[in-house]
Amino acid sequence: MPQWKHVTIARLSMTNFKRFYGTHEIDLLTEPDLGQTLVLVGGDNGRGKTSIHEAVNYVFYEDDDLPGIQTRPNYLRAVSDRLNRRALDEGKTDYRVGIELLVSGGDAQRRLWIERSWEVDVAGRRATSPVLTVAENGRPVTWLDQSPAAYQDFVRHILPPQIAPFFFFDGERIQDFAAEDLHAKRMVDAVEDILHISVYRTLRDDLRKYVVDHIEKHDVRAVETGDFFKLQEDAERIQQALEEKRERLLDTERDIAEAHGKERAIKDELLRVASPHASDRDELVCERDRVDREIVAAKADIQMGFEPLPILLAGRLASVLRDTLEQEQRAPGTPEQLANLRERVEEVEERVWVSPVPAPPPEVAMREEQVVFYRQLYQAAASEVFGLTSTAPRVHLHDVSETERQRILARLLDAAQRSALLREAIDRRERLTTELRDVEGKLLSASDDPHVAESVHAKQEVDQLIGRLEGERDSCRGDIQQLERDLAIRKRQIEDRQERRKATTEAMKAVKLGRKAQHVLDDFIHKLAPEKLAILEAHFRDMYARLRKPEDPVHRVDIDPETWQVRLFDEKDRPLVRTVFSAGMREMYALALLWALSRASGRELPIVIDTPVARFDRTNRRALFERYLPHAGHQVVVLSTDAEVDVEWARQLSPYVAKQYRLDYDAVTDSTVIRQGYFF
Repeated sequence: MPQWKHVTIARLSMTNFKRFYGTHEIDLLTEPDLGQTLVLVGGDNGRGKTSIHEAVNYVFYEDDDLPGIQTRPNYLRAVSDRLNRRALDEGKTDYRVGIELLVSGGDAQRRLWIERSWEVDVAGRRATSPVLTVAENGRPVTWLDQSPAAYQDFVRHILPPQIAPFFFFDGERIQDFAAEDLHAKRMVDAVEDILHISVYRTLRDDLRKYVVDHIEKHDVRAVETGDFFKLQEDAERIQQALEEKRERLLDTERDIAEAHGKERAIKDELLRVASPHASDRDELVCERDRVDREIVAAKADIQMGFEPLPILLAGRLASVLRDTLEQEQRAPGTPEQLANLRERVEEVEERVWVSPVPAPPPEVAMREEQVVFYRQLYQAAASEVFGLTSTAPRVHLHDVSETERQRILARLLDAAQRSALLREAIDRRERLTTELRDVEGKLLSASDDPHVAESVHAKQEVDQLIGRLEGERDSCRGDIQQLERDLAIRKRQIEDRQERRKATTEAMKAVKLGRKAQHVLDDFIHKLAPEKLAILEAHFRDMYARLRKPEDPVHRVDIDPETWQVRLFDEKDRPLVRTVFSAGMREMYALALLWALSRASGRELPIVIDTPVARFDRTNRRALFERYLPHAGHQVVVLSTDAEVDVEWARQLSPYVAKQYRLDYDAVTDSTVIRQGYFF
């Protein structure tokens, strides 16, 4: 499926959708070659601006691809709420939204028509099911009929839902993009999708799943494969769980690092406001640093003690396991082995005492009572030597070799010895934590600043957060260690099965080549990310410099290469927290970020902005109208009221405007109609 690098909305059609009774169409084509990239759509509140914004989304997506929708029932309820009420009252069943697109991926331009309609239960006033159709140049795209989901996948590929919020967004919620949790997984996934990094990750994973694993499963001739693929499925399941735990651990460690950063900032602020005349202040600072170092060392000792923690938590079960292994070590064998040995002893007894072959000559033959005596003597000796008793032997643990038994016994002994060290480290950490609180309390008491109490309370909250996060981190590490052990066992079992498998030369070469390609893709991803990051960072700095006010405290911007978090610094190179920004500053920051993401994507996609300047002051509006909107993209649809884009601003934007529309109320149909021209 081609990568659509250039997408333009030529026409939008709505039939009985929300405020629009009957069928309404709006031409949205722009003239980017003439510099006319804007389409202004004006209307009072409640006239249908948001209806147009939602119609675009509801054409492209359904179910959880739509913002705030998680399940099919929720989706159908949302659609039902968007059915025009008058049309329902009149029993109409024609409800649809459609978009005509001009798309190209480096080849000739193609004209697509995408339409989503809904079957409607008029009596129940609800939508029952969506129907998606796709046509090219007026003819249905029939090659998608092979799968009902293929249509949605085709549409989703044109504009992936992960990146849609960066191109179709509500101006009143634009500050969401400036939230402190920018590096959360959802944003990271979207950024990676926009910068094409996720494409290469998907290619790498698909190469393993659909090439390497497929060839091994179908083209590799195996001998006694047994449970190989079941073990492989188990290993993949464990690997997936391990990756999820590692991701959670990384998130937690980032949260801990961020919390520690806040803690350091609070400490520095407390030290700044502390009285410089306190005679013991310097001594208390040194004492605090010493206790901090000892706490770090105690935490390191505790971490070392986590490895045997699952064994220690087993308690009495660990002792039972040790006793069982030691008894089995002394036992002669499994019940099957003992039964086999008993049969062989009886076979020897038969061949020597009952039916000897060859038969002994008469001069050496024993009397009957001698045979009975020596036969009983043989039975007793064999029973004693081989441990053949009448009682049932203990059952051995399954699949435990002598080497593994010794390793487990050594592990149990080591865990028992290290339990005392772990207990001592925990006690030491608790004692040092108490000592640290005492020292910090004394240190804070040396201040006469009235805001100290507020800072102390903030530090206590951060300390509690750090404690909770560190507990979660330690739990994740324990789970990861257990999953790694389980995965190592599965891998050993898989390797054991693989040693018994034979493959054709061609298949093995293909597998080897596929694995090499995976490694190349991994290296490429590691090299690609910094390059893409530099492009994103440059675009963000460029637009933010255009939009910022002179009094804006931001003087330097960079992006963390690991977390994709945008970091802002003031003129003294001190980090800034976005939560203290004004609403206008946060919106300018978010607009610069959206612009940078669209530029870094390498794709030209349409932008639809609903209510763009609701919270802007005049200076911010000027920056938006003069420096952002004319350069935001090749097609920018602005949905606004006359209070946002008034007559004065509309006239100043007119050189960049390709089309203008006004949403008016029609009293006859009690609905909205679309008319040419803006508010003048």
